[in-house]
Amino acid sequence: MKKYFKFILPALLLGALYSFKYKSSGQEDQPTAMAYYHFYHIKDSTQTGRLYSEDFILAFNTKKSFYSSQTRVKQDSTVQAILAAAEAKNSDVVDMGTYLPVTEDDIYINNGKISIVKNTPQQHYLITEIPDKINWKIDKETKDLLGYTCQKATGICKGRKYTAWFTTDIPASFGPWKLQGLPGLILEAYDDRHFIKFTCTKLVTQENLQNVKPINIPADAISTNMKEYEQMKKAQADGFNMFGNDSGITVDKITSSGGNSNTAPRKKFAINYPLELTD
Repeated sequence: MKKYFKFILPALLLGALYSFKYKSSGQEDQPTAMAYYHFYHIKDSTQTGRLYSEDFILAFNTKKSFYSSQTRVKQDSTVQAILAAAEAKNSDVVDMGTYLPVTEDDIYINNGKISIVKNTPQQHYLITEIPDKINWKIDKETKDLLGYTCQKATGICKGRKYTAWFTTDIPASFGPWKLQGLPGLILEAYDDRHFIKFTCTKLVTQENLQNVKPINIPADAISTNMKEYEQMKKAQADGFNMFGNDSGITVDKITSSGGNSNTAPRKKFAINYPLELTD
């Protein structure tokens, strides 16, 4: 059954409007290549047929990388187009259609150091992680991916055992998400249960990338830590109802993805297989 929600327009959409509008200062590092990945994740191990999927872009050079949701960028563009059309018609109510859950975090890696930029409607927050050292075990087994000869490696990242396939034809020690540290780009990776998988679908290594967003951390991101960030998010959630609908504009009929017209009760969904294991 489709579910419809009403939200105050600014609170829902500011995040989309801020996308890729970061300020930056100092030397800007341009990527020399880009890899496109399709990601899937079975979050509920009791419902293995229910997949969460999303597309990502990894922009990188020899020292730095930037990993971000392509699905989010496309959705943000759609949102802006709908808003522009509604404004042109002087509409008071906007039908947003299907709204997909997307990853709001951007991941920056610089010489092994991981920085997470958490994007909220109000601000961008920077959290520096202590990266897990992945003790990769490189195997002799190889296979072809996208025309590149890839070699097999296994290692543990964020509590899960991964198999990664990397190519030394692209000598950059990056990969999707937080997987890194091999002597070549990771084109495919999956955990030991195949509940999490990253697959490179396209590589751009020779096209002109001068107009692509630099892979520098945004200069206006506010440094914090995870504990303080979670406290801030809770305070925002608690205070959301304090805002009134002074804009006169509402967003109506936002359909969540996975909507089903079947009225039969569905098994309750629970995230019991998270991407990262914590202590």
